[in-house]
Amino acid sequence: MGLFDRKICDICGGKCGLLGGKKVKDGRLCSDCAKKQSPYLPGRKNFTVEEMKQHLADRERNQEMINRFAPTRTIGQNLKLYIDDGSGAWFITSARRYQDANPDIFQADQVLGARVDVDRTEHERVVQEAVPAADGKPGKPEITKKVIEYDFYVNIDVTHPWVNQMHLQVNRSTIESSTGPDYREAERDAKDIVAALLAMQEGAVRATMPKQRVVCPNCGATTMPDENHCCEYCMGSLG
Repeated sequence: MGLFDRKICDICGGKCGLLGGKKVKDGRLCSDCAKKQSPYLPGRKNFTVEEMKQHLADRERNQEMINRFAPTRTIGQNLKLYIDDGSGAWFITSARRYQDANPDIFQADQVLGARVDVDRTEHERVVQEAVPAADGKPGKPEITKKVIEYDFYVNIDVTHPWVNQMHLQVNRSTIESSTGPDYREAERDAKDIVAALLAMQEGAVRATMPKQRVVCPNCGATTMPDENHCCEYCMGSLG
């Protein structure tokens, strides 16, 4: 076999690129197969060929579910959280057409945690280049100004066969003012996404707990909480 002969993909049997494709623990993938994997898969080289075959089969089933997904709520402007309240399923993506991106679908009880992360960076920006002295005219010094830039992220921890954590940028482009509408929108979206995920997590945990009769703080009756954790008599929230 020549030095530049194309190697064979261990998943689909097609030819890999001239650089030998994408490596896994005991083989390689072609670019087409590598594109189908989850963007959140931690370290492709840690998985065997057989594990990657299973992963890509799961991704095909995920695509079928994405094509049928009917969200009841959408949260966010750029990064969007899609929720089906009926089934407790959700996914998150910044793709304009999520069917093409095939984002991983999760259930409410797979949420382990979620939090907002703000990346703040400072640097000097040149606003006027230095001009050297010439023809008897004095030079001009370089003029700079300090610029502070912000990027909002949500960090999501999940329990899933292939995904452990997601670190996702909320704003589409870097924000340069902490007082402008772009900052407020990104901050609001990040907090709303995290709040929705934590609410789903809390609801999933509550659903697994055995129900006990409690005293309603609204009407004073001893009641069994319904599926919305409300009083069966006055329908008030039990907190």
